[in-house]
Amino acid sequence: MAEIYAITDDILTPESSVLAQAGELLECGVKLLQYRTKIEPKNECVAFALKELCERYGARFIVNDDVKFAAKIGANAVHIGKDDGGVKAARKILGEDAFIGVSCYDDLNLALRAQDEGASYAAFGALFASPTKPNAPLCKFETIRRAKEILRIPVCVIGGINAANIAQIAALNPDYVAVISALYRPASIKENLRNLQAFL
Repeated sequence: MAEIYAITDDILTPESSVLAQAGELLECGVKLLQYRTKIEPKNECVAFALKELCERYGARFIVNDDVKFAAKIGANAVHIGKDDGGVKAARKILGEDAFIGVSCYDDLNLALRAQDEGASYAAFGALFASPTKPNAPLCKFETIRRAKEILRIPVCVIGGINAANIAQIAALNPDYVAVISALYRPASIKENLRNLQAFL
């Protein structure tokens, strides 16, 4: 069964409410939470509080894009894209037991390279047009099918996934289903999660 991988957002989970929203996600059983912000400098107090909240619930707290920031707040999990340095460099900073996810877009070769470098999971997307990343290129469903056949590490899918299309995604048998907008809209977090998980 695929796990929901929750991601924060500067607009949908602003600093004024992100802790309460994260708490609700964690109370509902979410075990993977990524702190994703484009605001610079990043708010260390908010990030540290989120990390502590995740620890309290036995969930993994993952910092998006910024290995040095993760190290600064004592987080040992990070998600990196093609411009964020490689897995080996991240592991050197965060330690050998760090949890490191890698964006592989629609590219199986990137995923195989990430696996060889010791990545914890490979993320593919966007599966659908995404409200939070409207210009993201789309990833073919066939790429996910092949990834599940050839990779030894978990496969994560992301991009425009919601209650209306998650059944199509569940059929691809991913390990993690990363969701942003559909966690916070159109209803309560609890209801949104229930509607998503009904298909997983």
